[in-house]
Amino acid sequence: MKRAVVPVLASVLIAGCGAGEESAPVQSSPEPRKTIRAEVIEVAQTTVPVLVEVTGQVAAVYQATLSSRVQGTIEKLLVREGMAVSKGQPLIQLDSRDLEAELARAVAELDNAKAHLDRMTQLYERDAVSKQEMENAARAYKVAEANRKAIEAQLSYTVVRAPFDGVITEKLVEAGELASPGQPLLRMENSRQLRLEATVAEGDIKALSPGEKIAVVIDALGGRVLTGTVARILPAGDPQTHTFTVKVDLPPTPGLKSGMFGRFQLERGTHPTILLPDTAVVERGQLVSVFVVGADGIARLRWVKTGRRFDRHVEILSGVNVGESVLREAALGVEGAIVAPPESSGKPVASLPALSWRDGAKSS
Repeated sequence: MKRAVVPVLASVLIAGCGAGEESAPVQSSPEPRKTIRAEVIEVAQTTVPVLVEVTGQVAAVYQATLSSRVQGTIEKLLVREGMAVSKGQPLIQLDSRDLEAELARAVAELDNAKAHLDRMTQLYERDAVSKQEMENAARAYKVAEANRKAIEAQLSYTVVRAPFDGVITEKLVEAGELASPGQPLLRMENSRQLRLEATVAEGDIKALSPGEKIAVVIDALGGRVLTGTVARILPAGDPQTHTFTVKVDLPPTPGLKSGMFGRFQLERGTHPTILLPDTAVVERGQLVSVFVVGADGIARLRWVKTGRRFDRHVEILSGVNVGESVLREAALGVEGAIVAPPESSGKPVASLPALSWRDGAKSS
């Protein structure tokens, strides 16, 4: 009987040990949340302008296409593209031998007419000729003199001169070619007086007035902003496009040349929107997000849709609501972290001040 009791007790001890292990499982403690110190701002609604961007090209205030008033072979071409010239400076010399011969003949005819007039005058004083004969001689002299002056004028046209101080921008002929009256020979402009010529829609023209100062951006100069003056708004618009030409005088600027692209902005009312500092936005390729701080003080990444960019601020079209809070410095954000106020400031939330386009709007 004693032999049968021993195995029973052993089995009971083994079963008791197994039951004790199952009733005491190992419990893992949750990982503590990371704490970051960062400034939080409240999402607020502000008013921004509705901007219209107008584009145009830089052109010279004074520009001219030079041609000859007489026909002749180009004997000398005295300038080239890019050459600076002064008012009255000879630019092209035409062959003038035919006109010089005509002038010599006209001078000879004038001398004969003058001699004949003197002789008729003397005879008239002696009553040797009639008054009619003397008057005919006087008229012949005047005709000969007018003919000489006309040929001298034509001879002066064989030299094409600069009408103002400027720069030769295009050469359309070469020496030896035949120049005809009205044929373009050279183009020149005054590169020190430039303006932006742009077309503005009829609905936006009321936003401009002559003499008004306006900011003009020249992309070719690295996006440099120039202060232009509205010089002229042409009174007649294009009936097909319903636009008006506006000319904005630009200040003398190194590197500014005609033909460059320029733009300026016009304000067409305002509308409410949400603006956040650009530091509050995280850009990852085509995706844009912000760190929203909930009532529990935990930062969570949220995707948003952005619109226009103003001076150091971004328009938020969707993704956050007015009254919510976001991190001012998104670079400090960590998903799921607890946000504590910065050590230097005890302010929990800072509202975003209202902005206008005059604070530095860059694009519409």
